[in-house]
Amino acid sequence: MPFRHSRVRRIAAAAAIAAATLGGLTACDLFAPQDTLYIEEASVGVSATVGNVFVGNAVLVQGEGDTANLVTTLVNTGRESEKVTINPSGGTSIDVTLKPRETKHIGNPPSEESLVTGVEGKPGGLTTVSVTSGGNSVGLQVPIITAALQPYGTLTPVPQPSSTGSPTPTPTSTP
Repeated sequence: MPFRHSRVRRIAAAAAIAAATLGGLTACDLFAPQDTLYIEEASVGVSATVGNVFVGNAVLVQGEGDTANLVTTLVNTGRESEKVTINPSGGTSIDVTLKPRETKHIGNPPSEESLVTGVEGKPGGLTTVSVTSGGNSVGLQVPIITAALQPYGTLTPVPQPSSTGSPTPTPTSTP
């Protein structure tokens, strides 16, 4: 029977080594900081949560004059529709309705919904943008940038055609 005791000892030793190794490998968070606990902005814009709505990477891309394109992502994390009002300081407000669990990308590409006129501030600076949803409100310090900053080059506001101008003639070919 000495063989049986020797085998039991080897199995017990292997189990003890496996348990110690497993414990050592899974307990690294006791000694090392967890970077995932501290979320940092990965781009120029700012983010916040307003009630059940997450506002992600908000930035104003300045065009000609005082017109800017608000670029942001809105996510409704709730189970009910949410009305979101975005009001840049000195600018025109934007109203967006989000269905439950809906994600909307505003300003990419620029559209009438994302254009803001009367923006206070200059490129390189910050302006306050109030975001209201579900009775909650937060003031974000949103950066104002230009198309010179990549990857925002294609997000400059497009000038709106005037309603009083005559239509542009369509080129025709002669046979």
